[in-house]
Amino acid sequence: MAASSQIPQLGPSTALVQLISEHPELAPATWRIDRDGLLSGTVAYNADFDVRPAMAAYADVLGAVLHETPVAYEGETHATFHIFAKWRDVQVNVWASCAAAAVSAVAA
Repeated sequence: MAASSQIPQLGPSTALVQLISEHPELAPATWRIDRDGLLSGTVAYNADFDVRPAMAAYADVLGAVLHETPVAYEGETHATFHIFAKWRDVQVNVWASCAAAAVSAVAA
């Protein structure tokens, strides 16, 4: 039996090391590996920074689609970005959020 099937977090740990080693240009993220082996990252900047380019870079590297959803919270609209991918046989979820005005300002 392969070590990664005995230890669900081993494959995602290896994939994370490969991801950040092979793609140092990607924005820093806070990473978590759950007990079932899901690798999750949060790309965090201040709320007024457009995170779309950083998330687009992750989507490109992971071969995934970048999903953008507006979310209203405490009277403000935020743009949330999600990537769901399978990379190197590991399920990867990357998430980020910013003020919708930050995205709109860049697009204008």
